Amino acid sequence: MEAKKNLVIFAALLMVAAIGIEMVAAGDMCGLSISDLMACKPAVSGTKPLPPSANCCAALSKADLPCLCTFKNSPMLSMYKINSTLAMDLPSKCKLHSPNCGA
Repeated sequence: MEAKKNLVIFAALLMVAAIGIEMVAAGDMCGLSISDLMACKPAVSGTKPLPPSANCCAALSKADLPCLCTFKNSPMLSMYKINSTLAMDLPSKCKLHSPNCGA
């Protein structure tokens, strides 16, 4: 029974990751293009992330920020070596209203 439960959880995680990859591959993730996402990557990855660039903040200003909450705990973030805590802090670092993503 435990193995079946774990398989269902694993399958659900794979579906979430596949949907996220498909959205990124299509070039749109909450109003952000791939180039927009790449502009922000140095600010959300690595052991010594950089402050967000002007290009990153400009991209975030046109994004659907509440939509980004859906990716807060997504395995897709770690797959791309993105620190979710840093990613959730980006709007405030860009002096934008941070969405309330809940717990």
